[in-house]
Amino acid sequence: MSDTLDDAAKKLKNSQQDFNAKAETTGDHAEGKPSSETLNKAKEKVKDAFS
Repeated sequence: MSDTLDDAAKKLKNSQQDFNAKAETTGDHAEGKPSSETLNKAKEKVKDAFS
């Protein structure tokens, strides 16, 4: 049961990271800045690792 909860928590965290990365990338592109969704996702993962 706890494995299922852990998996659900990981999927939720991953979805939040994806959303935040996509939002940051979209915002950067709207401002005419170059941006990489992959790089932004990596930044989100690092932020979560240190929080």
